[in-house]
Amino acid sequence: MNSKLDIIKGGEFLIKTSDPSTVFTPEDYTEEQHMLRGAIRDFINKEIEPLKQTFDSKDGIEITPSILEKLGELGFLAISVPESIGGMGCDIKTDLAASEIMSDSFSFSQTLGVQRGLGVNTILFYGTKAQKEKYLDYILSAKLKCSYCLTEPGAGSDANSGKTKAVLSDDGKHYILNGQKMWITNAGFADIFSVFCKIEDDENLSCLIVEKEWGVKLGVEEHKLGIHGSSTRQVFFEDIKVPVENLLGERNKGFKIAMNALNMGRLMIGIAGSAIGKRAFRLGVQYANQRIQFKKPISSFGAIQEKIAKMATKIYAIESGWNRLAGDMDNLYDEFIAEGIEPLKAKQQVAQEFAAECSIIKVFGSEIEQFVVDEALQMHGGMGFSGDSEISIHYRNIRGNRIYEGTNEINRLVIPGTIMKYALKGKLPLMQSALQAFQDLQSGNLIPANSTKPFGEFALHFLDNCKKSAILVSGQAMHKFQQAIQEEQEVLSRLSDIITQVYTLEGVLLRTLKCKNQNQDIREAMCKIYMHAVADHLKIAAKEVVFATTKEDTASTTLKAINRLIQLPVHNIIEDRRAIATHFIQENKYKI
Repeated sequence: MNSKLDIIKGGEFLIKTSDPSTVFTPEDYTEEQHMLRGAIRDFINKEIEPLKQTFDSKDGIEITPSILEKLGELGFLAISVPESIGGMGCDIKTDLAASEIMSDSFSFSQTLGVQRGLGVNTILFYGTKAQKEKYLDYILSAKLKCSYCLTEPGAGSDANSGKTKAVLSDDGKHYILNGQKMWITNAGFADIFSVFCKIEDDENLSCLIVEKEWGVKLGVEEHKLGIHGSSTRQVFFEDIKVPVENLLGERNKGFKIAMNALNMGRLMIGIAGSAIGKRAFRLGVQYANQRIQFKKPISSFGAIQEKIAKMATKIYAIESGWNRLAGDMDNLYDEFIAEGIEPLKAKQQVAQEFAAECSIIKVFGSEIEQFVVDEALQMHGGMGFSGDSEISIHYRNIRGNRIYEGTNEINRLVIPGTIMKYALKGKLPLMQSALQAFQDLQSGNLIPANSTKPFGEFALHFLDNCKKSAILVSGQAMHKFQQAIQEEQEVLSRLSDIITQVYTLEGVLLRTLKCKNQNQDIREAMCKIYMHAVADHLKIAAKEVVFATTKEDTASTTLKAINRLIQLPVHNIIEDRRAIATHFIQENKYKI
């Protein structure tokens, strides 16, 4: 157990466990944070909720700009922007807590995410003083609407292979920009575009700030599966003259801008999964409480209660995970500031440091969101399949979240890839820990958690064993494939699943132990159910990795040890699920 002064850096959760008293949880929100979330919720209830059917059609695109401006006038686009340049100056925890509420705004959330994140942050973090003076105030007030142009017809996940190109004019005053971008959110009403392109014969991307009035051309609105009220178009650049002073950041280093923006964008998608999951859960539980069959509400049936318990437990897990990460990010930011790093630079470094964790939250949150919304629709029966039902809107809207900001398949490669990169650079003693775990396995020093111990002690021991299992199989994979592991995508994907399960389990355990006096029985029941789910996932994923990386005799020994390490006592999961379901059925929504 770490001291309260320990700072958890990127990837270190695999080899360190925080003191539960230091982890940040939703129960730690200050009065100011609750007030900010409440104010945003009031805005959404007034401006968005009455128009939710409109936001499920292209008519929503027409009203989006004016609503965005209203939000800007209230200062909600500048929550994390320093006070010295017109923002609220809030910490990361507050920004993310506010973002959860903003995410629950139907297709408007797409516009909002691009304006707040990719629009504001690219110029805030990488813009020159002149660029900030020219654009930033207008972006924060939404008088200028933003769009972010990275994806091309032939360059999706492989963003650096884009063909959009800029060449320097003969007089050296402009870049002449030509190319095409697609799937561009906000394109229909954007005033400025952050355009990623190659300059001359550069090997890597650069980024240019391009104003629409310079001749940007647009395709028609895309016909999409969901988020119909969000503008999505192709964008064309034909001999656009961009002043050289509109180069954002350094030439040939735009990929860094794109990736850093994507880190926070990925985190925001995971947080959106938390927000939409809660809404879908409420819709499902309320319908189950109202729908009478066989003379009683369907929420009284075991099959429905099982769904409710599983949905609630998964929401509890993602909510615990991203709030825990927010606290870790603020702690590291404070450390950077204490070291004398300039505030905006410190935030950039924090986002880079926690790249793996941001991807974990993105993958985990978007997949939990999909599960919860799907189950909520199923609880509605035929009514859920109706295009007029609200749950059907969410079902269509959320499907893209497993694709945006890097597909979940790409992010599954990013998670172990980033952690292994830290290990190879000496930032993370992963191989040393793997060697120690192997030696402990050989000597019999790895022992299962003792279920007769108090719950907290037992749960933390189980968590530690899960981490040792993850470290052991990661070490075996690195030893087997060395640098070539980047080509072993199936192995990396299974390692990602293992690492994700460990990270989310830790968030659940730490929060439960910290908040043990608040609905303790329900929290512990969800915790136990989640522990069993993690054990099952680890066994399956570890088997695939071990079979791919070791000889038969070593594989057998390793798997037997892992199965023994994460063995849990006999437990009546059905009974716990019923207790969890009863709690949330009575609450009629997600409230813990």
